Amino acid sequence: MVKKRVDVLVLNSNETITLDSPEIENGLGIVDNGGVAIDKGKIVLAASTDLLERKFRAGRTINAEDEIILPGLVDPHTHLVFAGARDAEFQLRIAGVSYMEILRKGGGIIETVNRTRQASQESLFQFGKQRLDTCLESGSTTVEIKSGYGLRLDDELKILRTVQRLGNDHPCNIVPTFMGAHAVPPGETSSEYVSSVIKEMLPRVAQAGLAEFCDVFCEQGVFDSIESERILRKAAKLGLKPKIHADQFTGCGGAEVANKLHATSADHLIHSSAKQFEQMTKTGVIPVLLPSSSHNLLAGENADARGMLGMGLPVALGTDFSPSNWMLGQLSVAALASRELRMNAPEIIRGITINAARALGLEKRVGSLHRGKQADLVTLRAPNHRWVGYTYGERVVDNVLIEGEPVVKDGKRIP
Repeated sequence: MVKKRVDVLVLNSNETITLDSPEIENGLGIVDNGGVAIDKGKIVLAASTDLLERKFRAGRTINAEDEIILPGLVDPHTHLVFAGARDAEFQLRIAGVSYMEILRKGGGIIETVNRTRQASQESLFQFGKQRLDTCLESGSTTVEIKSGYGLRLDDELKILRTVQRLGNDHPCNIVPTFMGAHAVPPGETSSEYVSSVIKEMLPRVAQAGLAEFCDVFCEQGVFDSIESERILRKAAKLGLKPKIHADQFTGCGGAEVANKLHATSADHLIHSSAKQFEQMTKTGVIPVLLPSSSHNLLAGENADARGMLGMGLPVALGTDFSPSNWMLGQLSVAALASRELRMNAPEIIRGITINAARALGLEKRVGSLHRGKQADLVTLRAPNHRWVGYTYGERVVDNVLIEGEPVVKDGKRIP
């Protein structure tokens, strides 16, 4: 047999997790002693090492012996571009002060807004680049990034232009989201600020092509369900797909807005009703759960992952990286999802790959090792897939490839 030449072969894994299975919610498509053939940045075939070696020869071979292969991890929810930190605020939370109380007193998001407004675009870019390198070394190949620490036109544009530059400069696939409705600036009413978002910010963001999605913090004391719906409807008219921070602290109607507008995703969902989850099975809204956010708020409240999974919803997981939740690794999120949400390994793996891709509308491009998809993959030092969620992610990542190009080796970014 004449072997077909491909660019890259990744071989000899303990398991290759293709996520290319007819069992949509439970199947992982595991290939024992498997590997992946890659050519021109695309998946050619994920199969047994024996079959791949019989069918192909490659310019480069990567040995995944004693490892497992997964699709590149997808993080569908981050607030990655900002200046400063909120370590002092965390000490207040330890002492029992709530997140919303801190925000009402001018801390929290508003503190970060003040620091981010003062920061140069170059410094924001450098901060963002360092954080993305950590994402990459943690196995994430696709990362969503929200604005929202500007809360006025020029500063929101500054953040989104930084996100755009990161997308052009960094190997990670970057998905930009406009979240000007993240908080109400001091000295303004919510109605005044909503008007500014709708009439001034959204048209400029859309005209400049700086975002794919629009997100809103729908919460008591921030933007109510009526205001959130107004913003997202305007965004949709301008070509931005809706997302929503829904029911994180109270059941304030965020999930209902998501269902009404057929949003791409609804995120947090801690206080959403089972009725709204059932509706999501019909509207196609992807639930994005953020256990590290709940963990860092120290409130002991988590979304009902088991209820959603029992309804057949494709639950996605994200880091919610922000100055109040300093976690960049999806494998660390996996550890929390297993312990706090009682998700099993197959559910978690789907949550950080194909379901997370669905939460960004990218399931036809990334999230599984399906023939013709972008060749983004990660190899983990693990004997089998059950180690996802079992470990906390330290020193687990070995190789990361994006479009077939190695970008991480031995857990370190390749210069």
